[in-house]
Amino acid sequence: MIMNQCRAATKKGERCQVDARPSGLCHVHDPVVRCRVLNAKGKPCVISTGGGPCDRHEGRQQASVEAAMDLVRLYEPTGAGSLFAAEECPSPPAAGTETAGEPDRTPLSQAFVARTINLG
Repeated sequence: MIMNQCRAATKKGERCQVDARPSGLCHVHDPVVRCRVLNAKGKPCVISTGGGPCDRHEGRQQASVEAAMDLVRLYEPTGAGSLFAAEECPSPPAAGTETAGEPDRTPLSQAFVARTINLG
């Protein structure tokens, strides 16, 4: 696995193989560098422009990055839990055995840890 690999899914549902930008997405999937002007269907234009409107949409209002991000499918490996899922703790500690001042710890899922490392 590439350490700085885009975390988006391709049209085939596989993980994108392009190197990621600081956002964790490559230049193809990152809405920050896309046109983002709403088309006739109400969806943001996906042409990579480096951040401004494309030639076809010059001078028109861009959609928010958040709205465009809703259309980016993130890669979730099959069989993996939710991105932020936590594994169940086997059992709570017995009364009186907790270390003073130590917070409860819940193990994180492998999917969450892998995503966090790739965002680095």
